[in-house]
Amino acid sequence: MAEPGDGRDPGAGLPPWLAEDPAGIPAYALARAGAAVNALFARQLATVGLRPHTFVVLVHLSRASTLTSAELARRLQLTPQSMSALLHGLVDAGWVERPEAVRRGQRVEVHLTAAGHQALLAAGPVLAELGRPAVLGLTESEVATLAGLLERVLDAVQPLAGPGAADGPQPNPGPADIPG
Repeated sequence: MAEPGDGRDPGAGLPPWLAEDPAGIPAYALARAGAAVNALFARQLATVGLRPHTFVVLVHLSRASTLTSAELARRLQLTPQSMSALLHGLVDAGWVERPEAVRRGQRVEVHLTAAGHQALLAAGPVLAELGRPAVLGLTESEVATLAGLLERVLDAVQPLAGPGAADGPQPNPGPADIPG
């Protein structure tokens, strides 16, 4: 570890795990890698006009045909208010349909539209590119090993993280996740 220009030892007084290198802590390394891959995923989806949360909503609706707003919120681990804002943007984009006049507490069924299906299909080439082992700097066999290991990690930590934790990329939701 290099010393700073003021001559102080940067590791002085730090706990050993921090003074050594936190990159050796598997959860820390996994979180860093996850953040980097998530950023790459978001950048690549943006090339076809999608954002991670919108992509995940479209995926869930394409697989289930109809879901309620509450079910989607649970699957994406969002508050009902955040899901409502996200769905509003998806409705405005023409990608999903839901009833217009909705009262609080009312069951709100959400459906994928033909335009939403097309938006999801447009992500195919992006996903194919991201699925290439070389994108992650790995070989085919390393990707298979990584996939198995990540599945084991998810099985171990998902009960701790809560329901829906493994449903897809989960960046922090916000206004940027609402299609413009």
